[in-house]
Amino acid sequence: MFLAPYLLIIWAIFILMAGCTSDAHAFLYDQLVSFNMNLTPNYRDLLITSDIHFSNEFYVIQKIGHIVAFGLLYFLVLTTIKRFGISIILCSVYAVFTEVLQLHFNRNGRLFDVGVDLLGILLAYFLYKIFVVNPNKVYETSIENI
Repeated sequence: MFLAPYLLIIWAIFILMAGCTSDAHAFLYDQLVSFNMNLTPNYRDLLITSDIHFSNEFYVIQKIGHIVAFGLLYFLVLTTIKRFGISIILCSVYAVFTEVLQLHFNRNGRLFDVGVDLLGILLAYFLYKIFVVNPNKVYETSIENI
């Protein structure tokens, strides 16, 4: 795919911009981008789990956005470099990088979000394997195969 490297760069920049904009709600609903730099973030904030609220609609939308964004990123990286394992590693490193970087922009960078990003990456990996690599293979679904 000739456009894959260019789409990859654009998508990676979009993820970076979405992750670092000061107000995620304004970014999603009003398409407003603003940045507020913090040169001395508290890196322990990466470990906070008390702000996980699956009952909050916006929170769930954000997590679905993480899954889709990093799933698409994986597909674009894989299409560009054509190596499954290296693509997973590169996308995973980018997930960690974006969460740490969020702390520098007064956002809530969390390792939990890295896990959500990894879920998107792995989901894209399995979907690619099933529908692109082996589209005609019959997959059995039984307890014995797990």
